[in-house]
Amino acid sequence: MDRRLFLQTAGSIAAGAVIAPSTASAARVAYNDKVRIAIIGNGGMGRAHAYSLAYNPNCDIVALCDVFNRRYEEVAENVETITGKRPDTYQDFREVLARQDIDAVWVVTPDHWHPLITVMACQAGKDVYVEKPVCTTIHEGRAMVNAARRYGRVVQVGTQHRSMDVFKETIRIVREGLLGKITTATAWIGTNGLQGIEEKRDSPEGLDWDMWLGPAPWTEFSPQRFRGFMGWHDYARGGELTNWGVHLMDVLHWGIGQDRPLNVQALGGSYRGAPHSDNYENIEALFEYPGCTVTWEQRHVSAYSNKDFGMKFYGTEGRLECHRGVFTVTHSDGRTQEKMFPPQQSWANPEHHNNFFHCVRTRQKPVADIEQGFRSTTPTLLAGIALKTGRKLHWDGDAERFLNDEAANRHITRAYRAPWHI
Repeated sequence: MDRRLFLQTAGSIAAGAVIAPSTASAARVAYNDKVRIAIIGNGGMGRAHAYSLAYNPNCDIVALCDVFNRRYEEVAENVETITGKRPDTYQDFREVLARQDIDAVWVVTPDHWHPLITVMACQAGKDVYVEKPVCTTIHEGRAMVNAARRYGRVVQVGTQHRSMDVFKETIRIVREGLLGKITTATAWIGTNGLQGIEEKRDSPEGLDWDMWLGPAPWTEFSPQRFRGFMGWHDYARGGELTNWGVHLMDVLHWGIGQDRPLNVQALGGSYRGAPHSDNYENIEALFEYPGCTVTWEQRHVSAYSNKDFGMKFYGTEGRLECHRGVFTVTHSDGRTQEKMFPPQQSWANPEHHNNFFHCVRTRQKPVADIEQGFRSTTPTLLAGIALKTGRKLHWDGDAERFLNDEAANRHITRAYRAPWHI
């Protein structure tokens, strides 16, 4: 599709129209060719991905995009220092998607932009690496999966635990039955989520604040929202619940072999004085899955000494505690077994990147396929809805709706600010 035509029709694409598959299909990447990529979102995680990928022989970073020009200028300069080639830079992601020479895009924006950019990238014939959480509503997540399948795109989710040895070994122990039958699993996070009292002011020069908001409701620029978007419901549906929660629930799903909870109930709040954001700091959620229960514990300080996050599997023959870098098995007879793993050098995992590039070339499903990423995001969204409704909710994981609760079902979608639509 011609770049000018793509940009002229972007409003209708965002409003639900689609590009015909014959024009959306990108050329197959030959196995020995480098994958030409663009990184959309050049903040903290975007920089981490860019600087890891700049050293990766499987790809060339040909474009960067961010609504704040200072960010893409900084990243472009550093990528050029590493590779000797300066990527092209853009403020509007639609210009990136209009380029026919780009094979794949990284979507590393605030959460509320993940679904729409992913769907539009699939429509434009690009493969996608999208950060978690993949979506802010159930409706968005299903639209992302449908777009990947309809347009035949490889979509990898940034749940990089799937590519880390400590978690692979954890899952081997759990799935081989060395703990007996798993009856309970727990994940936790301890983090200080305060953003500071919100201020309204003029946006800095070079920032397209309207584009940053995108499908979210209009509000004046706030440095707290811009730097700490996870504190606000309009951009992240649960703060750490949908941030770290997706990482950890993904491993729990992997371990128990289940990804469709039957019901959920949750309690929570922020109890340290005046509210600094509208997502809760402290959350306790309980899920029932076929054959076991799963709990999520979120506090502003960890309940587990010197371990800010992690998970436990409880079986009939023992338990296993795991977090990045180490796991400990305690057998029913009291014996313990601990194994340490080398520390991760970057939040952006090169093995996870390389699995994506392999799948771009072979058209296989990646280790963290979009369906799987959506299923790991789902319980965190359900817990957030249970918090809002204040009651136990029963979930039909196949129909992706709550049973006999239309008030709760109103939360599985959300309105987009015009002209955006999915």
